[in-house]
Amino acid sequence: MDQTPSVGPEPPPRQGPPAWALGLATACNGAFSGVLVITIPQLLAARGVPELQIASISGLSFLPGAFNFLAAPILDVGLSRRTYAIGLALGLAALTALSLNLLSNLPLLAVVMFLANVCYYLYTPAVAGWFAQLLARNEEPILGAWMSAASVASFGCSSAVAILLLRHLPYEVGVALMCLLGLAPLSLFFFVPHEPMPTLSLRNSFGPVTRNLARIVGDRHIWRMMALFAVPCATFSLTNTLSGIGRDFHASEAFVGLIGGVGTTLGGVFGALAAPLLVKRFPPLTLYIAIGVLGGLFTLSLLVPARTPFLFALAMVGENVFQSAAFALIYALVLISIGRNNPIASTQFALINAASIIPIVYMPMLDGLGYDRGGLAGNLAVDAGVSLVACLVMTLLFAKPWKDTVRAEDTTAPEPDAA
Repeated sequence: MDQTPSVGPEPPPRQGPPAWALGLATACNGAFSGVLVITIPQLLAARGVPELQIASISGLSFLPGAFNFLAAPILDVGLSRRTYAIGLALGLAALTALSLNLLSNLPLLAVVMFLANVCYYLYTPAVAGWFAQLLARNEEPILGAWMSAASVASFGCSSAVAILLLRHLPYEVGVALMCLLGLAPLSLFFFVPHEPMPTLSLRNSFGPVTRNLARIVGDRHIWRMMALFAVPCATFSLTNTLSGIGRDFHASEAFVGLIGGVGTTLGGVFGALAAPLLVKRFPPLTLYIAIGVLGGLFTLSLLVPARTPFLFALAMVGENVFQSAAFALIYALVLISIGRNNPIASTQFALINAASIIPIVYMPMLDGLGYDRGGLAGNLAVDAGVSLVACLVMTLLFAKPWKDTVRAEDTTAPEPDAA
């Protein structure tokens, strides 16, 4: 698991924001996601829309997360990734504002929220593909950590503030103010060095992009890294289900809301920012699996104490600490895999990162099955047990017998097509 240099020469000294500041760009995504995931369901529920319909609309809107890599190649041709990032952010803002004005038309609302999430899931590959070309290898874990922390923090702040703006200001004024706040992180782009325009036009890009995609698809090291993210080593899906079972901990709705907002946001930011400090002492791949193991053991430890509101708070905050640290490491590993001078940097980021969304889809169902069969104990045991088994399998997959065939952290990017 020794590290080797990334593809391409080291970039010349750059002028611009440090890696941690670049990570703040994802605060744009987090802010609008808070509105789509939290505020809009709140507004629909207040209108008396049945929970099943709300859940169906939200579930449909998340589908682009698993398939965004199919559209990601457009980010690598024609225009600069900076231009694509700005366009996607503006599209996300406009579609979010439109969603807030379509609450009485549920079919059209579902379509608009779906399109908003297309912008949401393409924005991060656009900025990641851009920033990855500007940073040295040792700065990529820092960028990944702050991308995760900014997303978590802005999501939490947006979730808490958006409903207040809409209720205490004229509705359209509240919508406009939310959009302006969500787009504020784009001001960072004025201080970031421009990347060169892609050398290929849309018309001439098909052949080279296809060849580069074929190299990624045929690279077993990339597939093994995607397998690492597709299995629930460090998914910690309990963060999505614990708030619904607060009664098992004898926690009031107000307490669940408080911990679900402030507590998980602070825990998430702490976990994300702790990741780059740990990367200085441990290889990212090893650390990712270790976090999965420690997090699984933490989940099992929740079976022992008495079920009190304090235990609920500990569970929510702790699970978010581990989950955010894991996501920060996912970003770091994917950024390392891109290398420099990679003509399909955004496509590769989107493809590998899409694998991390897969367990978020199926693990809540497994956790729910555990709860249905064994209550809270079954829920915790299933989540922790599946995670620990996945960590064991991945440890064997990336162990020393593979040493002769594994490249640096199993994340080195394939040689880009010179064409």
